[in-house]
Amino acid sequence: MTPTLMTLGQLGGTPWSFNPAWFLLLSLGLPGLTWLGFAWKRALDEDPHRLRRSGLRELRRLLGRIQRSGSQPQPLQLHGWCRAAARTWGVRVSAPTGMQVTQSLETLTQNRSLTSTWQQLWSATERGLYGADATPPPDWLERASSAAGNVHVPKRERWLPNRLAHWLPSVAATVLVVGSAQAARAPIPVSPADQRAAVNALHVHWNDWAAHYNLAVAQIQEGNWNYAVAHATCAFLLHPSSATNRDNLRLAIQQAGTMDPTLRRLLYGAWFQRFPGLLSPAGWQHLALVASLVVAGGLTVIVLALYLPHNRRALKTGGRSALSAGALALIVSIAAFNAYGPLNQTTAGILLEGVNLNPSPTELVPERETSPATAGSVVLPQSAFLSWQRISAGANVSGWVRKNAVMPLYESSRH
Repeated sequence: MTPTLMTLGQLGGTPWSFNPAWFLLLSLGLPGLTWLGFAWKRALDEDPHRLRRSGLRELRRLLGRIQRSGSQPQPLQLHGWCRAAARTWGVRVSAPTGMQVTQSLETLTQNRSLTSTWQQLWSATERGLYGADATPPPDWLERASSAAGNVHVPKRERWLPNRLAHWLPSVAATVLVVGSAQAARAPIPVSPADQRAAVNALHVHWNDWAAHYNLAVAQIQEGNWNYAVAHATCAFLLHPSSATNRDNLRLAIQQAGTMDPTLRRLLYGAWFQRFPGLLSPAGWQHLALVASLVVAGGLTVIVLALYLPHNRRALKTGGRSALSAGALALIVSIAAFNAYGPLNQTTAGILLEGVNLNPSPTELVPERETSPATAGSVVLPQSAFLSWQRISAGANVSGWVRKNAVMPLYESSRH
């Protein structure tokens, strides 16, 4: 029997001519370069003057554009100058004030003459923005350029990743590896350098759960239980699925002797009360978003089944399945999110010490008119006045405390 011939023109792959060792280099080199990139980025993020240098570059670019335009600066440019000047002097708020910039200048430079120069320039800029004539003085650009030219921000401290914290996602990972390999040995103390690295990480990203975890471990070793509870709570809320975060928080709470009732349910309740701890509040929100998209997709498919002439039955079945699954996931995610109670609020904070809630922002209030609040209580801010903050510590409990008595759980206005 004559064999069947194949059609010509079906080309096979041609082997590459390079050495097979290149495959090994590719498999190791690409992850290695990626790792190096992340380590370099971490070293850059820990530079305390990075944002100041960025603000100074923005400030000089803005002044250059104004100079090239040959006209008086416009309100939008003056607003941009205020933001860039504030970042140049380390003020990291969206709406900086002259007082904040002056205080930062005094702290950074200890130079009264330089502080006075920038204070006068800031006042002139605000008059140009909000004054009756709404125009800056004629010599504003010259003064602003001269002031910007005299700013000297320290150079980057680390150009290459040279610490263990740069090469690992967190120092906590190192602690876990060493702890699992040498479980019988005593716990390794957190060094001051590791603590500084964690603090610097929080200055850049307050939601760095690994940094909160590291600081909680350090505070536990030093016996500062209230601070340990606060940082361990932050780490747990940002990454509750980590068994290490849960155990760390349990230890800190047991030693501190106080516990928020919502945390009690999430840590020690029945299985359905601990179920929300599988994801963070943000994670449940993300799941709810995905579930809502699935519900929308299921409904869309059902609508398409009403109009398309083919495969209507399959479309209806698929649409109903997606609708059911999405609706179930949406209900579960919303219920789990709500189970966090006040802990799911982005403005939530935790008390670092036992305080008395005053009815007014002053310490000249008789103690009988105050309400006690224990350390570790979850609170919600309501308003602020100078160094005081009005907080709600329960359904019918509110009052004024010093701002430094409250640590935010998700976002920091102090870093």
